[in-house]
Amino acid sequence: MDFVVLLIKNRYMQNGDQGNHQLVFFFKDFIKVVIGLIGGLLVLKYTFNYDVKGLVTGLSIVGAAIALALKESLENLIASFIIFFDKPFQMGDAVKVNSFSGVVEKIGLRSTRIRTDAKTYITVPNKQMVDSVLDNLSNRTQRRADLRLEIGVDTAPSKVEELLSGVKKLLSRPEIQNFNLFLTEITSSALIITGDYYMEPKNIAKYNQVKQEVNLAVLQLMENIGVDTAGKSTSITITKPAV
Repeated sequence: MDFVVLLIKNRYMQNGDQGNHQLVFFFKDFIKVVIGLIGGLLVLKYTFNYDVKGLVTGLSIVGAAIALALKESLENLIASFIIFFDKPFQMGDAVKVNSFSGVVEKIGLRSTRIRTDAKTYITVPNKQMVDSVLDNLSNRTQRRADLRLEIGVDTAPSKVEELLSGVKKLLSRPEIQNFNLFLTEITSSALIITGDYYMEPKNIAKYNQVKQEVNLAVLQLMENIGVDTAGKSTSITITKPAV
C-alpha cells in the first residue's frame, strides 16, 4: 500500500494536481486495516479451518456497540469524507473558521490541523470544519482595502470636488484593479468620503505597501489643496479691547 500510494502521489504531483492525491493518503491507513482484517479471517478459515461466520457476526455486533459509544468520532469521520469529496478547502489553503485563521497543514480522519497567523498549531474537529461558516481565503479573486476621510464641514464644495478628483487619480495606478470613491455623508460635524479599492490577492506585502503609499499620498494631497480633517483643533486668542 505504501508503494502504491507513493506512485500515485508522484503521478499527481507531476500533473500539478494537489487535491486528488490527498484522498489516497486519507484512505491509506484505512485500507491497510481492511486488508489486515480480511487477511486474518482468510488465515483462520483456510489454515486453521475455523468457521469465521460466527466471528464475523460477533464482530458486527461489537462494531455496532462501538459505533454507539464513539458517536462523536464517527461524526468527525463522516465529516472528513465530506471534506474530501466536496473539497471546501485543501492542504495549503489559507482559511478562516470561527475566530481562527491560518494555513491548513494536514487533513486527518478526525481533525484538521491549521498553522495560525500567530504561528500556533491548532487542531479543529472535522465536524466543526464542516458545520461552521468557513472562509477559504485562498479562493478570493481580489484583496480589498478601505478608505475613509472625514473633512471639515465648512470645506468649500470646490475643494471637496478637487479632493475627490485628486484621490481618484491616486487610485488609478497599475497595482489597483478597480476602485469606488464617493462623498457619502454630510453631517453636522464632518463631510465623509468613503471608498474602496481592490488589488491582486496573493502578495500581502505588496498590498500593505500600496495601502501605505495611497494613505501618505492622500495626506499630502489634502495638505496641498488646504483641506483639513474634521475636528481639527483651532486656537482662539481673546484680546482686551482698547479703551
